[in-house]
Amino acid sequence: MRIKSLALGLAFTLTSLSVSADQESVTLRFSNIAGPTSFMTTDLFGQYFQEIEERTNGQLKIKMFSGGTLVNARDTFDAVKNGLVDMAWGVTSYTPGRFRESEVVEVPLYANNIYEASTGLWTLYENNLLTGFEDVYVFAIVSSGIQRLHSTKPLESFEALEGDRYRAAGPLAAKALEAFDADPVALTVPSIAENLSKNVLTGSINDWNAVFTWGIADYVKWHLDVPFGSSPVFITINKRTYQSLPADVRQVLDDMGGRNFIRYWSESLGGENERLREQVASSSEDVITVPSEQEVETWRARLTPVINDWAESVDNGQQVWATYIEAVEDARQQ
Repeated sequence: MRIKSLALGLAFTLTSLSVSADQESVTLRFSNIAGPTSFMTTDLFGQYFQEIEERTNGQLKIKMFSGGTLVNARDTFDAVKNGLVDMAWGVTSYTPGRFRESEVVEVPLYANNIYEASTGLWTLYENNLLTGFEDVYVFAIVSSGIQRLHSTKPLESFEALEGDRYRAAGPLAAKALEAFDADPVALTVPSIAENLSKNVLTGSINDWNAVFTWGIADYVKWHLDVPFGSSPVFITINKRTYQSLPADVRQVLDDMGGRNFIRYWSESLGGENERLREQVASSSEDVITVPSEQEVETWRARLTPVINDWAESVDNGQQVWATYIEAVEDARQQ
């Protein structure tokens, strides 16, 4: 489903609010690590921010600074917290060890789609089981696109991962690759293509959108199409900036964030991933392999020690895992 129709449909799912037109207009500086012409910029965020502007009667505008021109990917969270930018989106995996509970979404072979994983994360946040976000206003915490395995050489089974170097964004994703006998490498997504071109990496785990957004598609022609976890994504606003906004403008942000944004994000980004997956499938240069359920179940068993070790290393780790999985399963039934 394309975003334009979703943005229009959203008007019927949120409380109708009217913001007085005589209030002074405020512009938030939004740091966007994606490029200016990417789907994330022009469609996903672009359409949604336009909807926010319309709902506030033009009193709140969000100006995007794309391509990491304001801050780099690793510094995004602190830039919002300290007021260097007003608003941003980023990936918690770029600061390993800081947002431990959110790492749960990186576990492969459990959440099948963005909505399931995002619902799991937001449920953790609602239950005060995600730490580290106390000093910012959290507009949303969501899952990136569900990642697949992409390689520069034939990749027709999990066994083919053995001994090869794959980019993994976060610590649990890295542990999962190790459980499958691969050699994980921690890199930010903008640097993946360069390292593939230099044969530093054999492959990477990314969603289909990232494969095209960051030029990875130029190097990877073999794909293992299995839900291999995702990355935790935050969209935050400087707390002082948020609190300084008029109450009716804050209410618009409250209503358009959280679970309402999760639905929009999941269907929009999910739809784009499906479109790009079909594009790859129709290419004579690419090979997509879908493992059988039996093979997935066998390899999922390898992850049990990884999950247990992680849960023991995190405060309330067992509760975090149980709450996340229950929320994922509930979302699957919706």
